[in-house]
Amino acid sequence: TTFIDTKDAFTQFDVMAFVFVRFGLMTIMAFAILGVIYARNPGTSSIPRRSDLARFVAAGLAGFTVYQLGFNLGLDRTSVFSASLLISTSPLFTILILTLVGERPPAAAWIGVAIAVIGVAIFLSDQQGGENSTLGNAFCIMAAAAFGLYGVINRPLFANYPAATYSAWTLLFGGVPLMLAGIPAVLDQDWSALTSRGWLAVVYMVIFPVYIAYILWNYGIARRGAAIATSFGLLVPVIAGILAVLI
Repeated sequence: TTFIDTKDAFTQFDVMAFVFVRFGLMTIMAFAILGVIYARNPGTSSIPRRSDLARFVAAGLAGFTVYQLGFNLGLDRTSVFSASLLISTSPLFTILILTLVGERPPAAAWIGVAIAVIGVAIFLSDQQGGENSTLGNAFCIMAAAAFGLYGVINRPLFANYPAATYSAWTLLFGGVPLMLAGIPAVLDQDWSALTSRGWLAVVYMVIFPVYIAYILWNYGIARRGAAIATSFGLLVPVIAGILAVLI
């Protein structure tokens, strides 16, 4: 649903103005939730340890800054199905990264990813959407690589910190660069032209696709391993494609 909702929002928002509002609200919400949890349980680990600070920053930059730039700029320049298909190749990058750091992903993961990559290659070979679609597809592949890296970087954080803690701080470290990049678009945006539908799109995108979905995603990675868990991302283009046709 993220792809459809965002694509619709771009009919009213400048891409980076949308990103600015969305991540500003998400960061506020994430720290408000963390504050409530800490107030109820003062023993909660609510601040990153100095030894983990670099990993928090890296996770924020990969999982939010680079990924969201690729996602939003890519989706703005290509179709819902193309974007969802290309971004779903993130398991390929996860497996490659795991292999480089010395882990051995199971054979089933390699087989699944190989089939997916062949499918993507066939799809791209038949693309004739012009220069704009080519650039959009490139942004989507960049997003896939960043999200694959994010899944590997973030694993120790999920194991050692509450979900509210790592969500809030990675959002902060990844969201600030996005908001800084979006300031010019915010100044140029015609805010009076926005409808209630546009604002509802923002509210939905603040709560569900990133804050809640990222927590569930990291839970899956922690329980099933990065290679297997990220392979379920291959269902995204199937579901997104069907919903795009219906909606």
